[in-house]
Amino acid sequence: MAHFQYLNIIETSHISPLKGTVPSTTLPLTFFDAPWLTLPLGESLFFYSYQNSTECFLKDYLPNLKQSLSTTLQHFFPYAGNLITPPRPDPPYLRYNNDGQDSLLFTVAESLGTDFDLLITDSPKDIKVLHDFLPKLPPPHVSPEGIQTRPMMVIQVTIFPGRGICIGNTSSHVAADGVAFTHFMKYWMSLTKSNGRDPATLLLPSLPTHSCRNIIKDPCQVTAGHLERFWSQNSGKHNSHPTPENMVRASFTMSRNQVDNLKSWVTEQSEDQSPVSTFAVTLAFTWVNLIKTLVQDSSETEEDKEEEEEEEEEEEEEVFNVMINVDCRNRIKFTVPIPDTYFGNCMAPGIVSVKKRDLLGEKGFLVASDAITWRIKEMLSSDLLKTAPSWGQGVRKWVMSRFPTSIAGAPKLGLYDMDFGLGKPCKMELVHIETGGSIAFSESRDGSNGVDIGLALEKKKMGTFISIWQQGIKKFNKYHE
Repeated sequence: MAHFQYLNIIETSHISPLKGTVPSTTLPLTFFDAPWLTLPLGESLFFYSYQNSTECFLKDYLPNLKQSLSTTLQHFFPYAGNLITPPRPDPPYLRYNNDGQDSLLFTVAESLGTDFDLLITDSPKDIKVLHDFLPKLPPPHVSPEGIQTRPMMVIQVTIFPGRGICIGNTSSHVAADGVAFTHFMKYWMSLTKSNGRDPATLLLPSLPTHSCRNIIKDPCQVTAGHLERFWSQNSGKHNSHPTPENMVRASFTMSRNQVDNLKSWVTEQSEDQSPVSTFAVTLAFTWVNLIKTLVQDSSETEEDKEEEEEEEEEEEEEVFNVMINVDCRNRIKFTVPIPDTYFGNCMAPGIVSVKKRDLLGEKGFLVASDAITWRIKEMLSSDLLKTAPSWGQGVRKWVMSRFPTSIAGAPKLGLYDMDFGLGKPCKMELVHIETGGSIAFSESRDGSNGVDIGLALEKKKMGTFISIWQQGIKKFNKYHE
């Protein structure tokens, strides 16, 4: 898909908390943080309608956006800090110095010649059309002593004159998970929308909690294995990834009525007749359609049909895996529970495994939904701390399987609630789903209480997925007519 893009960098600046508002602070990494040392960055884009000129944006909107970010960073200061990696065996840690050196790199750009409507469409579009609006983390600084200093977040705001604004964000997942990142964004959004009013007079989101890190005790030295892997892989490249070729991304909206159709069907067909969650049915439906797409594509490229038939029985026993995450805030108790406002990573991975013959069978959607529901219930009813030593083994099984699938975002996060005084986003993209086989989930942007699903696939595979998706939607719509 050809496209012309020209980006004019207007300014780069460094945003930090107001001097004297945050003491110099170091924060240890917990066993929840350590896995992210070797995993990709988080990348997001929020698009807003904005009808004014670049001059109006720079004069009337930008100063408040920057000031509110500075105030927000007083409370979410790790995003203005760095990941410090001393030579082994000393472990990495997060650090914010109030000496004026630590800050968040903030870029302002103007886009000329880009079709804003193309960027916000749900239809398949070349993944590269979004990349100009995504800021790049600077490379780590390495001292003569071999100490690496890696920034945690960068932000780029791009103005499309007379059309819109994009707020782009790249951040290290080591600092915080999606719950904490959303907390940061909503705090910044609330301050920006207030347009300079005294924060003491505003109804703002609760302040984040940083002090819990010292009470999160590592069960059975879980962190040690992650550190060993990090030290062996650490090349100072920020876990960057090459841009996949010939890939497109598309979004799919499942209306409230369609979600309810799926839930009713599963409840009627399932043995225990218990209610099922929106997350379970939307993930199950998307996962089954995705695996059907990927299996169909791989079988089309098989050259030796005779060998394929001989291996068919063995393939029927193949297991596909999808990884879900359960928020451990207020679910794991150390000396005190980890509060909902905890800033950091606090997610437990859960692997849902289904045999190929069951997932692709006539009732594959029901099997997938039941498996997801059962796995979530099992995790919520178990002592998550006791199961932590086995998480790595489960993730390794997931990585080694064919077509490992994971989840980015969640409808409950309220990503379309991010109103920076411009109204709600007209489009939100989690860019990092381009690698790793992730499915992006958010609440539907039309406010109808449905679900939006984002995928990135090779162009041909996306066409196959759309066809399978549409057939599935028609099947369940017909079931409830």
